[in-house]
Order: sequence, then structure tokens, then C-alpha cells
Amino acid sequence: MKKVAFLMLLFAGCGDVGVNGDLVGGSCRDNRDCEEDCLSGKDYPGGMCSVACRDSRDCPNDTVCSNKDGGVCMLLCRYDDDCRRDYDCKSKGLKGEPGEASICVGR
Repeated sequence: MKKVAFLMLLFAGCGDVGVNGDLVGGSCRDNRDCEEDCLSGKDYPGGMCSVACRDSRDCPNDTVCSNKDGGVCMLLCRYDDDCRRDYDCKSKGLKGEPGEASICVGR
């Protein structure tokens, strides 16, 4: 029973990932709306919660380390419908590793 309680506490502190995620992907006004950082500006319509990264190993599941803004985790996608409104699914370069990935980026 103690092990289950410990695991519940461990995951309770983890943020969510996705179009409404407070760790990566969700909209935000400032850092208080996110687990870590609120990215703002024309590249992030409505703000976007994210975390800094050196490569994709620093990012949570379903995200990769984009070379935008010195390295930030961004949502993976297959179609525009996988992204929030005002975002499109586009192939962009990765930080700290070769290649590209399809991620949700502002229009």
C-alpha cells in the first residue's frame, strides 16, 4: 500500500502534455499558468506552456526538443487538427540531434 501511495504522489506533481497541458502545449498568459515556462510572442499564439531542453531526451512523451528559442519542448503532431487553434502541424528542425519532426507551431 505504501508503494501505491508513493507512486500516486510522484505522478501528482507531473504536469500534463497536450493541447490543454500545463507542462507542454497548453495556452497561458504567464508562467503561473504552466508547470515551468509560458512562451509568448507571435510564434506562440495565446501563449504556450513548455520546458527548456538540450535534446528530445529532456522532453516528456509526445514532445520533442525544437531548436526554437534556444531549445524548447513542443508537441508532436501528424495533422493540423492535432494542434490548438492558430497552430499548424509543420516539420521543423530539432535541437541537439539531426533531422526534423512534425510539431505544432504558430501560424
